[in-house]
Amino acid sequence: MGDLKFEEFGDIWIFLLTVPGLLFNMVVGLAKFICISLPLTLWAFAQWLGPTLLDIPVILFKTARILVNSGYGLIKGVYNFFVTFDWSWNALNDFPSLPSHIKALLNLGGINQPFDYFAGSYGTAVKEFIFPLRRSMNDLRDFIDFMPWPVFFALVLLLVYWVSRKVGVVVLALGALLFIGIFGLMDLASQTFSLMILSIILCVVFGIPLGIFMSASDAVDRAVKPILDIMQTMPSFVYLIPVLILFGVSPVAGLIAVVIYAMPPVVRLTNLGIRLVPFEVVEASHAFGANYLQRLFGTLIPLALPNVFAGINQTIMMALAMVVIAALVGAPGLGAEVLSAQGTVNLALGLQSGFAVALIAIVIDRSFHLYGERMQQHRKVGH
Repeated sequence: MGDLKFEEFGDIWIFLLTVPGLLFNMVVGLAKFICISLPLTLWAFAQWLGPTLLDIPVILFKTARILVNSGYGLIKGVYNFFVTFDWSWNALNDFPSLPSHIKALLNLGGINQPFDYFAGSYGTAVKEFIFPLRRSMNDLRDFIDFMPWPVFFALVLLLVYWVSRKVGVVVLALGALLFIGIFGLMDLASQTFSLMILSIILCVVFGIPLGIFMSASDAVDRAVKPILDIMQTMPSFVYLIPVLILFGVSPVAGLIAVVIYAMPPVVRLTNLGIRLVPFEVVEASHAFGANYLQRLFGTLIPLALPNVFAGINQTIMMALAMVVIAALVGAPGLGAEVLSAQGTVNLALGLQSGFAVALIAIVIDRSFHLYGERMQQHRKVGH
């Protein structure tokens, strides 16, 4: 965490006098990010969005052409299968699978070529679109790296106590931080923290509204659930392929992979929590003249918060479980260290990095579990 060392100041008193200056520099750095970097990023995004909106007819035409080419490739492959298939009793011995040349044609014309065309046509636009994510990751990582380790420890412990309100969890968090620091994993842990913070923010920002839409409409619920099932059950290495094609080997590719893998729990449990709100409570708020937004923010979401936080907790756990796999496409941090240990068959290094990830996951799980229990008790007292 930074380049600060006690011996550079002579004694502890000079170090303590230096802390206010360091805190001032951190505040200035954060203000610079909020007041300068973020507005410039939003302005760059607006400059990209304007011409993009004007190109919507062209984009729709190209999209339609991609869909037509995909449909043509599928139809052509199926037609060639029926034309060339051996329609005889011998065919009953084995299930009628596609011949290799037709399957290759079907994969090429129906999947690979359309996606390659999309990546070639819109790859630059996609990279410009996610440029704010890249800048945010860099700024957040630089901010954490600049922070002296005593300040970082204090902030983490205060946050853990505010969430859990248990001294035992704070002691566990302190032990995790000491373990990470003693084995020289603090810089890697800071990279993992920046990746986790940004990925969880994205999952919450997009996942909770999607869960609300699913709870408000059965049609949206039926349409989105299969997508969530695919996101949760599809082997993660499969969707790393399109992410790698679009974004290359970069931290942003790892971030996108983590978000895809970790978002479903917060969506599902937000939807479930709102649907579990008693019908009588909703009817009572409706009888008092509350509109949908008033019922949503005044009744449904407050009563669904325990489930929502359980979903956020599960999302965090899945994101941490994904950091090692995401390292394959450029995600920095402890996951990359585990991957490096696997490549060099270094058991000690792998155990150290893996145990650090496990400790972080345990602290977060205990903290959010206690926070959910406290909210549940508050809900019972309110009733």
